[in-house]
Amino acid sequence: MYLKGAFQNSIMQKGQPATADSLMLEGFVAPLTATVITRLESSGVQMTSRIKAGEFGVSGLFVTGDNPTRDNPARDNPARDGALSHVDFALCNDYTGAISRAAALQGLYYIHPTYGTVSRFGLIPSVTSMDQIGVLCRDPEIGFEVLQIISEYDSKDGVMSSGDFEKNEAVNEMPLRIKGDTNNPGTCFDPCFPCLQIMQILCCAELSNNISRYDGIKFGHRAKEYNGLQELYAKSRTEAFGDDVKLAAIIGAMVLSQENYTRYYEKAMKFRRVIKDSFEFDKYDVIATCCPTLSRLCGYPALTTPECTYIADIRREDALRAVCAHRQGG
Repeated sequence: MYLKGAFQNSIMQKGQPATADSLMLEGFVAPLTATVITRLESSGVQMTSRIKAGEFGVSGLFVTGDNPTRDNPARDNPARDGALSHVDFALCNDYTGAISRAAALQGLYYIHPTYGTVSRFGLIPSVTSMDQIGVLCRDPEIGFEVLQIISEYDSKDGVMSSGDFEKNEAVNEMPLRIKGDTNNPGTCFDPCFPCLQIMQILCCAELSNNISRYDGIKFGHRAKEYNGLQELYAKSRTEAFGDDVKLAAIIGAMVLSQENYTRYYEKAMKFRRVIKDSFEFDKYDVIATCCPTLSRLCGYPALTTPECTYIADIRREDALRAVCAHRQGG
């Protein structure tokens, strides 16, 4: 397969910088190569360039309808900054759905696989329960071919099932049962839950935990002038983290605190379960929605198109591929 691909700065390639677009990791050189890169290169795919996707992927976490340009997301969103101008696809960790939303506006596609089907070995962690490497592409058929290559069992990723991994094959003639009229977004599936707020609570909590390792001592940015250990921590993190990462860390510490854990974090986890149970995959093959956040919260595979986002049941990427055939067939 002669394809050229790009990958975001949080995916490691041995001997090359891996900064996660953060000053905290400036100068960090990857000690290993991510499994997804190894598999693609073994298949003859050229991984030729890196792309920016926001510091630790947090870009878009606090974007709302009233403030769509917070921190200039066009600057670090690969779907907006021309990341596909010289390649066929790009690998991204889009746990907030920001890349998917931007892709739709640019006429691009984003394939978000089932949680745990693509190895995250070599991916700098951000939000562990939602981190999943997906494919940004112009042609969804190319995107699904890339997904076939990278979605195999990897013992280095503890989230993946230890059993045999079943690849989904293309089912172009599948009779689709789609919930939601894609020509009328108002009829698309839209659960009556504050999905954005739930995502923010859970993402901030996990991101806060994951970035706690960056203290300026073992590795990462270290302040030049400080008095004592506490000031070293504070100055190093203040200088190195951007505003959105700092905000996420503060919110994460708050919702995980003893006095707020039940009120915010535990309640958000319960809402996540209720949202997942609200999908009716016993009646439908695919759910059409305007909210890409849903698939991240629930671990479902999703295909974001210029029209809307399609969500399928666990390991039903074949249904999403059939959506493309269905759309092209009119």
